[in-house]
Amino acid sequence: MLTSDQKILATIAHIGILFGAPILAPLLIFFLSEDSFVKIQAKEALFFQGLMVVATVISAVLTFVLIGFAFLAVIGPLSIIAAIVAVVKVWNDYDFSYPITGKWARRM
Repeated sequence: MLTSDQKILATIAHIGILFGAPILAPLLIFFLSEDSFVKIQAKEALFFQGLMVVATVISAVLTFVLIGFAFLAVIGPLSIIAAIVAVVKVWNDYDFSYPITGKWARRM
């Protein structure tokens, strides 16, 4: 059973992308928290949201070839939906792992 502090900190790490801080929010929580569950969730959020930022930049460059618009149309909703799913799972006492970057984050 997770404490409310664990849930709140993990939630802030995951929804940082909704507030314009996709890298800063999980990074701060990772370094400031001493709880292992919160650190793992912050690292998961940091890896996934970092990947989404890189994918967005690449897609923005590809808009000059017009294919970037399709990528941006997928990346935006994917980022938001994944963050919301992560928050719901954490609030239901589940150790959430992103399907794309989860294994990388857990290994580091």
